[in-house]
Amino acid sequence: MSLLLSSRRARRLAPSLAALLVAALSLPAGAPGAQAQSGDARFAGLALSQGDIFTNDVGTVIGVAVTNNTAATVGSVGVSCSFTVKGKAAGSASTTIYNIVAGAKGQDQVHLMGPQADAASCAMTSVGKPLD
Repeated sequence: MSLLLSSRRARRLAPSLAALLVAALSLPAGAPGAQAQSGDARFAGLALSQGDIFTNDVGTVIGVAVTNNTAATVGSVGVSCSFTVKGKAAGSASTTIYNIVAGAKGQDQVHLMGPQADAASCAMTSVGKPLD
């Protein structure tokens, strides 16, 4: 009887699982999680650039910078990076860059503890207003 219930439950869940798989496959390549930033109005006027990636005894580090091409100070920008080793996912890590003045560039490093990755793909994940 429990095998029959499991079979019925599996048949009911199959369409949901298929939809999740299609959604995951339609994400932009290398984008961390479900953050698609192309065309996202929150990031208008902001430009993300990735620096060199290097490894050490602790893990992997990549430099990131956000250039503020708007007329106002941006309070904070979250940046998340997905790291890979020989094309296979190794983990993800993030940072927040604070108070990027109009026309300026804010910089930081993203540290992945543990794996020594050979590539990373980063995306902006959030934008915060400056504090009053």
